[in-house]
Amino acid sequence: MKFARVSICAVLVFAFGCGDSDSGSGGSAASSATVKPGESIQAAVDAASPGDTITVMPGDYTEPSTGRAAVRVTKPLKLVAKSTLPAAKVRILPNTGQRDGIVVEPASPGDPDIDGVEITGFTVEGFQNNGIWLRHVNNFTIENNETINNLENGIWPTLSANGLVKKNVSYGSQDSALWVEASENVRVIENDFHHSPTGLEITVSKEITAEKNNVHDNTVGIGLYHPSAAGLPPLQPIEDNGYWHIVDNFVHDNNTPNSAPEGSMAAGLPPGGGILVLGVDHVDLQGNRIENNDFFGIGMINYCLAVDGTDFSCAANPPAVRDTSPDNNKFISNQLANNGTNAPPGPFQGSAADILGLGGKNNCASNNTAATTILLPPLPEC
Repeated sequence: MKFARVSICAVLVFAFGCGDSDSGSGGSAASSATVKPGESIQAAVDAASPGDTITVMPGDYTEPSTGRAAVRVTKPLKLVAKSTLPAAKVRILPNTGQRDGIVVEPASPGDPDIDGVEITGFTVEGFQNNGIWLRHVNNFTIENNETINNLENGIWPTLSANGLVKKNVSYGSQDSALWVEASENVRVIENDFHHSPTGLEITVSKEITAEKNNVHDNTVGIGLYHPSAAGLPPLQPIEDNGYWHIVDNFVHDNNTPNSAPEGSMAAGLPPGGGILVLGVDHVDLQGNRIENNDFFGIGMINYCLAVDGTDFSCAANPPAVRDTSPDNNKFISNQLANNGTNAPPGPFQGSAADILGLGGKNNCASNNTAATTILLPPLPEC
């Protein structure tokens, strides 16, 4: 959920090329380089050819770059940190003026999407904005990284496609530990997201799968948010947004006080939410274990109802996407226990429950175990 709305005039184009294994290297064999403490990761990136592998040895790296990012990648590469956790880490730390840790994006606006990037094994810590940020990247893997106390988002794939985010640990952000935004066909698997306003956020995207993640000790565990909560325009046509599959995750103890900056939209999230389906369509929640979230285990609510009476109310800020009702969602075989026991004060305090549904049409629920359920309107069997 973006701190402040940004004005971006962009046409979202995903390039699904079928290049050779060298990913644009012109057919030449890929090579490798090794970076040791005291050397520059950015210098190795700049010297590499598309498709190369850069191996980084354990140590702390504070890059001399004067740009916004410590490490900026503008070509297909594999960045592999030879970390041995917890002792021998490859840590990327901020230098003066650097707001982001690792940024992957085309060199110039209008350039083709980067096709083929792997980032593995890094600890990215203490940046003012984002830990790992991808823009216009196709066929990417972000695996076995740590992002710690990066104050906007820990990991943030945007305007990207065909990606895997696996076995990362991300925490200490003031927006989202992981935010998948304006992207398509991304799998988020076996990660650990905690101590952020939202652990795992998805907005304005298509065909996103989140499976077997441990999401805990956030303000809201998993946030599936209406386009009004995003900084980028929704996919076109509007009907393409959604089709998010939230499967076999452990979502628990998301009762942490909200640390988002005052006045931001994220700051309005009340603590105690397990999985929040906020005005979005075509979501299926299946086989999740959802426990010990004080406000609700699963919450499904019309976006305009949720923000009514706030600075972001639909009356004062008519949403660009007028459909704010959560429709065509399925809740199947989720195991819910001990949710809704201590809701925060506010207009919905009396609505705490394992499953809370306010608004929407063509939604259904089957085979969920829940002690308390508040559903207006009631949900039929799937």
